[in-house]
Amino acid sequence: MEVISGTHNKLLKLYKSLRTKKWRDRLGLVPLEGRRLVAEVLQRGIRPEFLLLAAGKEEEILSQLPVLPAGVPLYAVEARLFARTAFTESPQDIMAVVKKPVWTEKALFPQEPALLLVADRIQDPGNLGTMLRSAAAAGAGGAILLPGTVDPSNPKALRSSMGAFFALPVVEMTFAGLQAFLTKQKIALAVAGVGSGLMYDEFDWRKPVAVVIGNEGSGVSPEVAGAAEATVSIPMACEIESLNAAVAMSVLFFEAARQRRRR
Repeated sequence: MEVISGTHNKLLKLYKSLRTKKWRDRLGLVPLEGRRLVAEVLQRGIRPEFLLLAAGKEEEILSQLPVLPAGVPLYAVEARLFARTAFTESPQDIMAVVKKPVWTEKALFPQEPALLLVADRIQDPGNLGTMLRSAAAAGAGGAILLPGTVDPSNPKALRSSMGAFFALPVVEMTFAGLQAFLTKQKIALAVAGVGSGLMYDEFDWRKPVAVVIGNEGSGVSPEVAGAAEATVSIPMACEIESLNAAVAMSVLFFEAARQRRRR
């Protein structure tokens, strides 16, 4: 295994460039860090472009991963360079680069009736990653990201999604595009609200529905809220203004999963 010891190595420069959305989009690549996340991706049958391992721990790291596809390039990186290259404060001994998945609208319907997440200007990458993870776990067909939403290939979002970014179709749309799409597919639009509309367990989640989760601070934009067919809310037992966006989304989607199982 080749050992990387120079700061000007082209693979390290490539990896560092993937910190920005511009280069992730231009190269069609995303960075992964940590044994659990890399293992998740390998288990999904995704072939890394290359792996960077902390020098001195190569055998230990590889012994904890699923079997690698044949021919994946492996490189050992000296400890000081590994720490400088990694995006996390406490890097977990392994970094990988994989191709960025490209989804189309047709991929949003692996099951009927449709259950879709719509993210409206979600800013925190950790929140978005957690939403994708919960949506996948609840059996959603995919996620639609409206303008102003953080990039799902952001390294923090990738860590929070724990591989869901590679399993759940994610499509970016304008609001006008979303409206046309939902009308064509006959899917209802519901928004998550605070203290108004139907209680989340009174809403009929068995019909085709796309659920909008709004910005962490300002909620769903007025334009989107005005077009919704329903508003659903989660009752609070005490004087708490609202739940974290990802937590609220998880409550709604697992209620949808519960109702659909009973059906």
